[in-house]
Amino acid sequence: MTEPRLNRRLRALCDLDAAFLREYSGLHEEYDGTVIDLSPAGVRDRRDRLGGDRFPDPFDEAQVAATENAMRVRFGVVEQHRRDPWVHLEALDLSQYDRPYAPEPDRAAARDRHLALWPDVVDHAVASLDLVHPAVAAMFLPAVRGVAGSIPVGAGEAARTAATAAAERFAGHLAGIAGRPAEDHHLLGGDVLRSLLGCEDLITADLDELLAMADAEQDRMRAVLDDALIKLGSGSGSADEAVRRLKDDHGDFGAVLAEMQTGVDAATTFVTERGLIDVVDPDCEVAPAPASRRWGVARVSWRAPWEDCGHSYFHVTPPDPGWSAADADAWLRRFNRSVVPVVAVHEVTPGHCSHARAMAAAPTAVQRTLWSELFFEGWAHYAEEMCWEEGFAAADPRYQAGMAMDALLRIARVRCAVGLHTGALTLEDAVALLVRDGFVDGPMARSEAVRGLWEPSYIRYTWGKVLLRRLRDRLREQWGSDFTLPRFHRELLAHGSPPVGLIARELGVSL
Repeated sequence: MTEPRLNRRLRALCDLDAAFLREYSGLHEEYDGTVIDLSPAGVRDRRDRLGGDRFPDPFDEAQVAATENAMRVRFGVVEQHRRDPWVHLEALDLSQYDRPYAPEPDRAAARDRHLALWPDVVDHAVASLDLVHPAVAAMFLPAVRGVAGSIPVGAGEAARTAATAAAERFAGHLAGIAGRPAEDHHLLGGDVLRSLLGCEDLITADLDELLAMADAEQDRMRAVLDDALIKLGSGSGSADEAVRRLKDDHGDFGAVLAEMQTGVDAATTFVTERGLIDVVDPDCEVAPAPASRRWGVARVSWRAPWEDCGHSYFHVTPPDPGWSAADADAWLRRFNRSVVPVVAVHEVTPGHCSHARAMAAAPTAVQRTLWSELFFEGWAHYAEEMCWEEGFAAADPRYQAGMAMDALLRIARVRCAVGLHTGALTLEDAVALLVRDGFVDGPMARSEAVRGLWEPSYIRYTWGKVLLRRLRDRLREQWGSDFTLPRFHRELLAHGSPPVGLIARELGVSL
């Protein structure tokens, strides 16, 4: 009998994040065609299974223990399965089976088995989702209604009928919540927010320090933006007017897809020629987001560490056909020509897709499988500014402007998450903050604010970037003349996507 690649302790840990790890670590042998019970009783049972014999590798043991702590916080203290529709919507998503990681007949058979389990997933969701903020429920309704569009044409009539009815029941549950008034229990409070933010990375989260970090980063990145606007000849007017002109420079959705693919190819060439990282993803395809993934702006589906074939997709969400022309234009402004190459760097090279390809060479199953969100989003956001510092798109100040604008949006998220969950901000206050400091408007501003309600850990972009830059600065000082950027990146990515505090300890510096 073949030895399983995940031992009992690692498998128990992965079960609580099975939908994500099936796709993003490539655990198809373990989870294709299956779902995990995320009802309240099912989650309690899975939490009780966490723990076991220590791993012989000290790094593995530390990473597993940190991730187990994260699962206990996420599903015990925060009770994410009761607050976050995405936990359950992700378990319905069939679009992952479209990516060619295995022969098509195998993927189709797994997809059919998975589809047959949709009624179970919705049973779990309806039993769990009782702490959802009404604005969050309303935000996810289009994606839940759209998920029925992912039912394969070849599915049997009985399976299609049962799956469609399940999706409608899920949508009905969220529609009922969306019509209710918001209550205080939808917010985490400061203590729980601190626990959530620091649960996975061997780092203490101090909310006052995070807000001070956001202030300092806003000042720094606003100076970078102002410098770019001067280079672009926009120094005579206000920054708001100059940014508005930059955002107005976008094509229709077809042009956005083509320009994004051009940006991906250019970033891959740049990083490869300069040897900034050892492994890149050479064949990521930019495509429209499937209906089930249109709850956000865009989403990458990379070739995963445990996969030995196939390629990555970067899914970009088009404007909703039901929107007004003004709202559709506001959505497309998010993909203006200043930001498109920045997004390409973040999502593909040397960001997420290349990171995943490098992770395939991690030395152990633990390090090839588990992801610190603070590390992997911090890495991708760090890459945006690092590439600019190294000369990417040096002849076009629009990249500098786009990089700074994206950074300012992520910084505004820090204030939104902390403010919303401590009661310092209302939802409308958060929308106004994002318009003022994050340079977003229309449905995008509201979407970003509502995201802070269901995913307050979205501060990880700015926080992770700041911590990785701090780590780089301290290693530059420690290594002296032996420091090079490729060496730093090699050492940073050598253990996959580890807790940030753990990789700092491994490299002999403090944060």
